[in-house]
Amino acid sequence: MALSLMVNAGLMALPIGGCLGTLFGIDAHRAATGQRPLFAPNPNDPDENRGTGGSTGGGQDSTGGGSGSSGGDVSDNGIQTNPYCQLSYGISPPSKNGETFTLNPNQWNVQKGSDKGALCMNVTTFNNMTYPTKYSAPDFSVTWQFDPGPETDPVYAFPNIMVDKVLPVGLDDMQELYLNVHWTYGVGDEIATTTDESELTANNVNTNVAIDMFFDSDKVTAQSSTSAKYEVMVWFGMFGPATQPHGYPKVVTTNTINGTKFNLYSDKNANTDQNVLTWVAAETVEEFNGDIYPLIADLYNMTGSVYPSSTDYLGYFGFGSEAFSADKNVTFGVTNLEIGIKT
Repeated sequence: MALSLMVNAGLMALPIGGCLGTLFGIDAHRAATGQRPLFAPNPNDPDENRGTGGSTGGGQDSTGGGSGSSGGDVSDNGIQTNPYCQLSYGISPPSKNGETFTLNPNQWNVQKGSDKGALCMNVTTFNNMTYPTKYSAPDFSVTWQFDPGPETDPVYAFPNIMVDKVLPVGLDDMQELYLNVHWTYGVGDEIATTTDESELTANNVNTNVAIDMFFDSDKVTAQSSTSAKYEVMVWFGMFGPATQPHGYPKVVTTNTINGTKFNLYSDKNANTDQNVLTWVAAETVEEFNGDIYPLIADLYNMTGSVYPSSTDYLGYFGFGSEAFSADKNVTFGVTNLEIGIKT
């Protein structure tokens, strides 16, 4: 049997606003052209803040709350772009072939009305509900800016796209976890062509680009970011001194996948008492194409209670970026994403 989910995102580089001065100019333009202000409540969302979602390090429910659509007249063939600036909101655009993913701004550590910064996720959907393939995702990007948080709790949000329907899956039932991704990070409100790390450093950007997964011996518990025994992450980018995995800087072991070297770090999450195992690319990797299942197999072949067992379940898989802090608006854009979970 094969379980396979492919998520494919090809982005239109549309600017969106994250917060503060730049946002005011964007809001003025939107008002002048008859568009809804960025931070006005979404008319398609009857409950703008459906509770806080979760993230790594925060111990909340990272699947977020609710399931929404982009709205609009689905009878035409138009393309509709909406910003989602809610704290937590499940964005599941309708598809004639069925929903296979959910996007979420997931500002799990932001209080409503906070003046520490802001974040918006931009999602583009097809009104006729027909995408290039049944596995294609809408275009999306995330623009944000936050002031530095406390050293013990520095993460504000984990905006992400989550795999739907095919999980949970037993680890020893998996044959492959295929990933094909291209992402960039840039200062400003538009998707960058490439990531300029020196510019991110100059603007004190602290963030990462990561896969977030949760494992447990119980298939239901494995789907909860607060109750699952293990959190396993794979970082493709790590920017700023505040952005460090649990257990850093002690490297437990290494593995090289398709030419990319990953270092493993391990420690407890003090907020949730979970075992957190993080594979971090030794150098920033904007484009990756390969099977990352060996990184999981390495873990259950290691000895000790801090590592999962081959009989455990993968209950949650999300890809996104943890928003720590930045002096100016920054934009995370994913121009291609394919995920295949095969058993």
